[in-house]
Amino acid sequence: MEIPVPYKVRFSTFDTWIIILTLLVFPVGGLLAFIRLASTHHHNKAKGRNLRLLGWAMVFSYISIMIILYLTYDTFGEEEQIDYLTSGIVLAIYWFLPTLIFFLVGHRLDKKFGSLLQVYQEAVVSMRLTSVEQIRSLSQTSPADVTRDLTFMFEEGLLPEGRVINGTVYIQQQALEDYLNGEYEEEYDDEYDDEYDDEYDEEDSASDENGHGWPSGFQSPVSGQSSSPKTVECPGCGARVFLGAEREKECEYCGNVVCA
Repeated sequence: MEIPVPYKVRFSTFDTWIIILTLLVFPVGGLLAFIRLASTHHHNKAKGRNLRLLGWAMVFSYISIMIILYLTYDTFGEEEQIDYLTSGIVLAIYWFLPTLIFFLVGHRLDKKFGSLLQVYQEAVVSMRLTSVEQIRSLSQTSPADVTRDLTFMFEEGLLPEGRVINGTVYIQQQALEDYLNGEYEEEYDDEYDDEYDDEYDEEDSASDENGHGWPSGFQSPVSGQSSSPKTVECPGCGARVFLGAEREKECEYCGNVVCA
């Protein structure tokens, strides 16, 4: 499964209501948008979405302000039309500059997040890394970011069914095999949840027949298969490019050759 770049996190129902409130009662909607940013911006997945949300909040706030300004006129003759148009243009100049910045930076953050998801996909599926610390070193992020991002990928179906438990990534083995064969389907959701609950409802968590401590039916932690894998930032577009055994690779986004 290929991770789309730039990857855009979808607006939730709550985000949609923020935009609607911005149009109807723009001070309330704008405040909620900033609260949304302050409370979730530490998540990689939310950074691009938050700035796009602020951008749309600014757009609909402008529309709301112009409607209110129009309603303040008792009459709307030629002089009032000129005054209204002038006010709208002046407000737009100052209003849409930060709005444009929000959209552009949000797009860039979505692109970086999409590149990061590809690094995670390569680490978990191709290299079979299951240690959060190994993946953290490869992706150049924090352990907390790795855990949150991988959990997001599991929830969105961007990886085979799995969980991050105590710093270790567990993948449902059959789902992994079907994923690698291009046959992965969401039908594994319920099957995985039942198996996970059965395994971890027991005290101290059940071990497999070899006594290693990971759930049966899941892949066991293994080390990376290539020597000194790492990601390098592309000098052309800034995207993260994964380098395994190879020493150089062409950036799939801008075509520049990236060297280790």
